[in-house]
Amino acid sequence: MFNATQLIGHLGADPDSRYFESGSQVSRFTLYVNEKFNKDGQTEERTHRFPVEVWGKTAEFVNNYLRKGSRVAVQGSLAENTWTDETGNHSRVIIKANRIENLTPKKAEVPEDEF
Repeated sequence: MFNATQLIGHLGADPDSRYFESGSQVSRFTLYVNEKFNKDGQTEERTHRFPVEVWGKTAEFVNNYLRKGSRVAVQGSLAENTWTDETGNHSRVIIKANRIENLTPKKAEVPEDEF
């Protein structure tokens, strides 16, 4: 079987990073991906939201360089998280990313005598 996904989108909020006693780090964020399609001759747009989770050095990169609105390319695999609480059994599919590329253009440098 082959489990791989690639998406390009924007962070919906600043990443949420957590550190563990073991020294490992995890960062989580929601990736907003826009889809354009034609419906009855009109172009419409829909936004999909995908939870993304990254570990290790990639999590460190996400935490240090990405913020709400950052445009990124995400490569990884799909995974199902399952849990049980007082309301019953739950599950959701997440993207376990192994590569994140920052596609956000760098801001133009402002000469020292301008603000």
